[in-house]
Amino acid sequence: MEIAVSTDKLVVEYRDVPFGFFFGWYTRLMIGRKYHIRRTEYKKIYVYQMHIRLDKGVYLHVFYRNFREIDGALFTLRVEARPEHFERFPEIMEELRNMASGIDFVNCDVAYDVPYALGDVFVAPNDMRRKLRQHKGTRYFGLPKQRKQNGYCRVYDKALELWQRHGMEYDGNLTRIEMVYKPEMKMKLMEIEGYPPEQNKHYFASVITDWSMFTPKQVERIRNWQLGEETYTRHVRETIKKTLANQVVDFNRLASEQ
Repeated sequence: MEIAVSTDKLVVEYRDVPFGFFFGWYTRLMIGRKYHIRRTEYKKIYVYQMHIRLDKGVYLHVFYRNFREIDGALFTLRVEARPEHFERFPEIMEELRNMASGIDFVNCDVAYDVPYALGDVFVAPNDMRRKLRQHKGTRYFGLPKQRKQNGYCRVYDKALELWQRHGMEYDGNLTRIEMVYKPEMKMKLMEIEGYPPEQNKHYFASVITDWSMFTPKQVERIRNWQLGEETYTRHVRETIKKTLANQVVDFNRLASEQ
């Protein structure tokens, strides 16, 4: 079973970016015609926020000066984008690298693409306080406000999403398990490869290739837990895991091999 692993969204922070540089850079982008710029008021964490778009679907989200940064003239600049989009803005990336004292990794979404139907992919949290909710066929483990927290997860029909959002027809089944990886401490971006995510501690996952091998009672229990209709006792949960042990998804191994 081939499971493809990729990084879906990357968040990095540039340390100690001078306000004078940012204001001039910000002004040039706003009056220039190379990019489509949308400025928005962001009152939660950062003073400045802008959406920089090059082509359809190719963008950078830029945030500057955390509200906790009160003194001085050197502030944090955060960039959120798909990893491949960073390469589409070489001039911007070079300017930021030259002005910052360093670049930190903040978090990313790790995507595991499983070539099976959504109903055949079983995912359950190891911490039962992480509740499952469903919306339009997608399974979410965590509340919307926890979207950027370590271990937040969603499971959905990737083939269907490709068709509905991009008009791309995928030949076969494809389910995506997407998890947030956010270390407790920030680390330098260049060091992140030495610290792959260990997401087995958050979730148990298995791919069911043949439902006929289970008894009707086993199928009922698997389905109920899979869909959040019943979480059962710890003993029953461990029994279900043993039943599904033949096709376990090893997130740690997959991420380390990426």
